[in-house]
Amino acid sequence: MNIVILHRLPYGKIRYDQAIDHAEHRVDYLCLPGGQADLPPGSHHHDVASFEPEELARQCAPLLHRADRLIARSEYELLAAAELRERFAIAGDRPQDILPLRDKWAMRVRCEAAGIPQPAFWSLETFSRLPDSPGSFVLKPRLEASSTGIVMGDRQRLLDAIGQLTRPDDYFVEAFIQGEICHIDGFLREGELVQAITSRYVGNCLDYAGGAPLGSVQIAPQPQMEALLRQTLAALGQAQGCFHFELIEDHQGGLYFLETACRVGGAGVADTFALRTGLNLYHIDLQYQLHGKITQQAAPLSDTHYGWFVYPAHHRGEAQRIHFDHGRWGALLHSWHQAKPNMARPGSISYATGATPLSGIVQGRAETLPPALGALLEQTRVEYISTPPARMEASA
Repeated sequence: MNIVILHRLPYGKIRYDQAIDHAEHRVDYLCLPGGQADLPPGSHHHDVASFEPEELARQCAPLLHRADRLIARSEYELLAAAELRERFAIAGDRPQDILPLRDKWAMRVRCEAAGIPQPAFWSLETFSRLPDSPGSFVLKPRLEASSTGIVMGDRQRLLDAIGQLTRPDDYFVEAFIQGEICHIDGFLREGELVQAITSRYVGNCLDYAGGAPLGSVQIAPQPQMEALLRQTLAALGQAQGCFHFELIEDHQGGLYFLETACRVGGAGVADTFALRTGLNLYHIDLQYQLHGKITQQAAPLSDTHYGWFVYPAHHRGEAQRIHFDHGRWGALLHSWHQAKPNMARPGSISYATGATPLSGIVQGRAETLPPALGALLEQTRVEYISTPPARMEASA
């Protein structure tokens, strides 16, 4: 086959070479500027200005015309790849398959029609006409990920934020529900849930966007949560492949769907899933992308539970020194990675090891792992280091 890949995920994480025989198939990687740096020597790669479908259709038409498969596993390219498959008659998911699993407004509308419990939601126009009411609300972009562009607050704060939007049609508002956020990760085959692992966040993604560390720990199977997962994915039309599903449990035990994605979760999701099951979610995901089906069976779970944590680097311009005493947490740590203190990457939110100053995998028993990870995050101190201005030499 001729396989074209929109390459954004770190190669060392997804390892295309372990799932695709590069000798049997012709594999071409399309890369944003600098994106080819982590590809193995000898890879066929092509620099592109962007992953916008119109730009790729113009710049890469010969490649796409002869492509048998077009693979894009980053959240940001799922729709673009679907549009290009339709335009160039390439096998695989089409826009109508991906849209309800990518566009958060479309998710809400479909789930409302199916009677799935979820936060109340409104278009911006409808929200602006609501009577004043207490409580918190969330302004959400329809097509972003990693909590990018989200604003939370009372009604007036959101009205002020809405007034600053340049593309208001790309946003909607939903009610904020107080509770604990969980995620379920796994894969489907022909509409049946093959394997899933439920985890609970320590912290939350919105606070991570604001600069706080984030973690997650695997918990015991939750039948009611899995029932909500099955009901929701069926309503949204996903019957095959991997998923990253998020829900919230309020303080009374009520469950509400938040959002889902038809791809492998980020941060340490795939690593901890593999440690618990022996299965590589990325390669299962690629099996569906290549062959349109998944043959992998469920695997037995280890008794040890795993979790992950990550510290952000996008939220401040100063360098940060994280005082991480790995010796103190030795029994808890499975692995960890710490970058040099001068790392600062203000801008785009990332959970990737190479783009964050400190991350790791933790292990333990189901009942002790959550408080242990909470203690690690609470007691690891972050120091911000302002860089002095460069000294200017006097001119003659």
